[in-house]
Amino acid sequence: MFFSKKKKGDEIDGTDELGAFINLPTKTVVAGNIQTERPVRVECAYKGDIVTTGRVVVSKDARIEGNIKCASALISGNVKGNIVALENLALKIPAHIKGNILTKKIYIEPGVIIDGMYKIMEGNN
Repeated sequence: MFFSKKKKGDEIDGTDELGAFINLPTKTVVAGNIQTERPVRVECAYKGDIVTTGRVVVSKDARIEGNIKCASALISGNVKGNIVALENLALKIPAHIKGNILTKKIYIEPGVIIDGMYKIMEGNN
C-alpha cells in the first residue's frame, strides 16, 4: 500500500521520482537560502540563493530574486540574479533573466529575454 513499483513513464523533467525534488509549489512565498545535493523545483516567489549539485527547474510562474549555482538548469520563469550551471542550461519562453550566466552548454529558445551577459566555459572548469 505505501510502497508501489514505479511504472515506466513516471519521469518528470528527467528525474525518476517527483519526491526526489525539493519542491516549492505555486501560491507560496519563500525567503532564505537553499544548499542541497538534491534537485530543486521552484514554482513560486523565492528570495534567496539556490546552491545544489543537482538540477534546478524554474517554472514559468516562478519569480526568483537570488543567485543560482547548479549542475544543470531548465528555466522558464523570471530570475533576478546570476546563474552558474556547471554542465548545461536551457532557457525557455517566457524566461526573463536579469543577471549574468556562466555555463558549459546553453540552449536559448527564441523570445527569451536576457538582461546581462553570458559566458560559455571551456574544458573542465
